[in-house]
Amino acid sequence: MLSLKVKLLLILFLLGPVSVVQAHNRSESFTDWSVQGNQLSFSFSVLQREATRIPADTDAYQQLGPLLAEYLQEQLRVQVNGRYCKPLQVPQALPSREGFLRVEGSFSCPDSSTPVLEINSFFDLIATHTHYARVRQGGVVTEWLFTQSQRTHSLSVETDAQEVTDWQAFGQYLWIGGEHILGGIDHLAFVLALILLAHHWRAMAWLITGFTLGHSLSLALAVLGIAEPNSLMVEALIGFTIALVVIEALGERSETLWSLATWLPALCLILVLPLWLVSHQWLLMVGVAGVGLFALCYLRIVAVSSRASAWRLLVTTVFGLIHGFGFAGGLLETGFPPGQLAFVLMGFNLGVELGQLLVLAAILILMALGRRFLAEPTRQLGFNLTASMLSGLGTFWFVSRLMA
Repeated sequence: MLSLKVKLLLILFLLGPVSVVQAHNRSESFTDWSVQGNQLSFSFSVLQREATRIPADTDAYQQLGPLLAEYLQEQLRVQVNGRYCKPLQVPQALPSREGFLRVEGSFSCPDSSTPVLEINSFFDLIATHTHYARVRQGGVVTEWLFTQSQRTHSLSVETDAQEVTDWQAFGQYLWIGGEHILGGIDHLAFVLALILLAHHWRAMAWLITGFTLGHSLSLALAVLGIAEPNSLMVEALIGFTIALVVIEALGERSETLWSLATWLPALCLILVLPLWLVSHQWLLMVGVAGVGLFALCYLRIVAVSSRASAWRLLVTTVFGLIHGFGFAGGLLETGFPPGQLAFVLMGFNLGVELGQLLVLAAILILMALGRRFLAEPTRQLGFNLTASMLSGLGTFWFVSRLMA
């Protein structure tokens, strides 16, 4: 029979997804623009799952590329002197990296005056959507950020502007890396899960270091083209890493880790089986079976091993590899000058680390304040609520992304 503590933990795990059923994934899209005289050409890319947000008949979702191309005809516009430019080539879907969609098109403007980009795609479908535009104009490469409240940018270039230097590229991608981690709720959720798992400051430092080394390595491997993982699987596994680390933290705190290792994999299969029967997606079933087996083996080992901290560090580093591939997806779609690869990679990675440290510092300050001013029962309640929310988010992301 299950103990009362294990039952409570399983209830938390089950209720977590309900509390975050309205939660959303990080939503991003990217364009690469080329300005030549009075003509502007663009390449628009986005994860496949984002296109499923576009209102359409059920049959249209079988052809996401053409659906996205048709949608963008009304969402991307260019103005010159208050007049809209005419489409020179209507948006067309083209082959892209696995898990992504790519659409290309172009505009012809009345003259070569300063163009104004207007991008409305996805902002009315999800308020937190972010769009990154990279513009090549007159030998100058600039980056622009579009949000729901900032949907237009004037592409003015000084006549004496020079090509972006190596250190300017470093600075640009330092900023982009910081924005990426601060807007990446799933990556920040994993950092918070590691904090819940750590027993003391030294353990926390080791876990964060392992995570950092892991995602730095895989980011470099992906950007250099050495590794090309499946983007959809990476996004789903990020959710799994969050859920597993939180469940381990709950099991450690309640001394029920061995029992959780027995029941958690079976619970995962029970939860997802009805969804698979509806969707008939074999990838979903294979993915759940694989991570369920991994969870069973890992939690059993940690529950009885005298070197549990070493196992945690190893697995956290491996999980960092998964998150690094997630970071790389955004960087690869943003685009970068190949001749400045080293500076781009250093800048983006450092931006991610600085953003991560900023969030980590804020969390640690809140924890210190909690230890000083809150009683132990209140802190325990905060731990359980936080763990429940994170386990729910991780489970939701894992299942929804596998089904995307």
